[in-house]
Amino acid sequence: MKTKKLIPLALCIAAGFGIVTARQKQQEIQAPVMPTDPNTKLVTYAAVDEVKNTGKNELFKRASGWFNTYYKNPTEVIREKDTVALKIVGKPRFRIYSPPNEKGVKMDAGIVQYTITVAVKEGKYKYEITEINWKQQSYYPIEKWIEQKDKYKSNNYYLYQTDSIITNDVIKNLQHAMRTAPKVIDKDNW
Repeated sequence: MKTKKLIPLALCIAAGFGIVTARQKQQEIQAPVMPTDPNTKLVTYAAVDEVKNTGKNELFKRASGWFNTYYKNPTEVIREKDTVALKIVGKPRFRIYSPPNEKGVKMDAGIVQYTITVAVKEGKYKYEITEINWKQQSYYPIEKWIEQKDKYKSNNYYLYQTDSIITNDVIKNLQHAMRTAPKVIDKDNW
């Protein structure tokens, strides 16, 4: 009789240990230090990159090509394509997920939208990613996540995902596309 009571107790202890472990993993994620524009006080990723010996028209073509291949639906993303000022503005979005539960399952936590601007000049281009917000019924800027990161630990997870996607995916992919000359295809030998 005593052994039957010990089994449920052992299962409860093991289940409780799993919950503590999952919570510890969630708390281990630290909110990244995100770049903030001193004038607007908005989280802003921006840089000017040189691409030597490359004309402004070629860089604009590369930027346009990047928007058209990187985003699944570029016509929805691109809001402005100025061929005179050589500037493209887009409002893309991506999905984020909640911290994993006790079983390691991540749930949909919503959509993050941002504004990306790519402008080119002779031999260089500038990108700016700003106005990062959580798509909800009303505008919910990323700056609120940062303010409340200690109150809501899941915000650290959302900030980490957002920073990782922007720096490790969007920016790196853009930089690669802007530095890589398109392959010339011989019309007769394809």
